[in-house]
Amino acid sequence: MNLKSKLKTVAVIGVSVAVLAACGSGPRLVPAGKLTFGNASVTFSRDWSDIGVLSYHKAKKVRILSIDGPGLNRLYISDGLTSDDPLMVSPTAGDRKNAPAPRGKKDMSLSEQMEFVATSLNVLEYQKVETDNPKPVTVGDSRGVRFDFTAKTSDGLDIKGVAQAVSKGGLNYYIVYLAPAEHYFDASLKDALAVMDGAKV
Repeated sequence: MNLKSKLKTVAVIGVSVAVLAACGSGPRLVPAGKLTFGNASVTFSRDWSDIGVLSYHKAKKVRILSIDGPGLNRLYISDGLTSDDPLMVSPTAGDRKNAPAPRGKKDMSLSEQMEFVATSLNVLEYQKVETDNPKPVTVGDSRGVRFDFTAKTSDGLDIKGVAQAVSKGGLNYYIVYLAPAEHYFDASLKDALAVMDGAKV
């Protein structure tokens, strides 16, 4: 299967999921502007869709947003996570006692934050997750890290992403953007970075 066919397959799956969800409770519009939840807030430069309702299993303190559909781009935004809270949950296995989702811990170093995001991506069945290009960021008076990552789907589709991790008061806050490397990642990258730039904790 060539790359074009893989992208078409991902697009069809995304549209199919959205159509099925529309028969029940579908994605909700998240308009441009400020969104506050828990101790965190972000500002959107454009409209997004909250696609968390499409996930049977998902982390309770994490919002999952998209512009073009779940297979084409996704933005994960967390409230402050403790060592009891996962960032990502397997869409098939969920977060069970015999198959727990990864958890972070209090007072993680920046490299540990990066490793936690990579481990969390593995539960979404991404393979060969590699992190790169870490840069320090400051959100309010809290320091954190922003970094790039790459991965592959089980079908071999190349995925690119960028993530931001910030700790404050023993809580960890994450924003993770990912999309197929061809076209979709670059198409919405500036919108995702704008969310990270405007984050407050």
